[in-house]
Amino acid sequence: MNGLREWLRARFGIGARLVAPDDAPVDPERDATSKHWGERARELETEHRPTAWTDSPLVNRLYIHPLVSGTADTGWLSYVARQHFPKPVGLALSLGCGGGGLERHGFDLKIAREFHGLDVAQGAIAMAQELARHPRKRRIRYEVADLNTLVLPENRFNTVFASQSVHHITALEHYLDQVRRTLKPGGLFIFNEFVGATQFQWPDAQLAHANAMLARIPERYRDSIRGHGLKTHIERPTLELMNQIDPTEAIRSADILAEVDARFELVEARDFGGTLLQLVLEDIVGNFRDTPEDIAVLQSLFDEEQALLASGALQSDFTLRVMRNAK
Repeated sequence: MNGLREWLRARFGIGARLVAPDDAPVDPERDATSKHWGERARELETEHRPTAWTDSPLVNRLYIHPLVSGTADTGWLSYVARQHFPKPVGLALSLGCGGGGLERHGFDLKIAREFHGLDVAQGAIAMAQELARHPRKRRIRYEVADLNTLVLPENRFNTVFASQSVHHITALEHYLDQVRRTLKPGGLFIFNEFVGATQFQWPDAQLAHANAMLARIPERYRDSIRGHGLKTHIERPTLELMNQIDPTEAIRSADILAEVDARFELVEARDFGGTLLQLVLEDIVGNFRDTPEDIAVLQSLFDEEQALLASGALQSDFTLRVMRNAK
């Protein structure tokens, strides 16, 4: 169970971004979440050996990027910039901005002339502000705010981004209503997101496929990077453990697509799997190197997941969606 506990602590990079003003009432759950993700933002800036499947350069180059953009060297934000922003828009909002990587990259890609970022974690916001001090990035602004209760100005932003943060929102309907409210007519809501099982209560079939895949990986790749020994089994976390580690983690992830579809018009969808790979490669993905032998093992995993998704036996747990505000 200790290995699972650490798995949860490191899951999904910078996430949930509930934010609150300094004079907000004390909320132990919110404050614990803020502290956790503030610390995680710092860790991600210094982490060299990936533990999460989405942090692996190999997995991105060989699997995620081709599924999203069609090319190994083009990530999702660069793809979105190329496809949907032929020229910069005026003002972009980033919800759940964490350490600010999206806004800095988006600014360099000329997606928008100005970015605003909001996040729960004061530590992450402080880091984002520090990293955006360069004079060229002076039009990036960061604030702490509670995304579960925040009221956004009407018709303010040309586009709204969210990257691996919507699955932390409890008040999902309010959050999406505010995104729609603040987007100008025709503006885009673009999110890169986990939309799998709520609070990681993975179905039995998904766990069975994941454990079978794990068992086929040679042992030399299955040593835990965090020092928990050989990875031999994947289990469903208890709700008690989920709420102990981060009560916002994947709190309503399975509801996201239906609620988004009820409010916005679909422009583009790019699913990129992760249904098995996120479970199987967690805490061992950094053991794979850029060698023909290691790539062959990874490719076999990629092919297996894609075959199961194509057959309908599983659904993609990760997706990139571009939605239009048609109000």
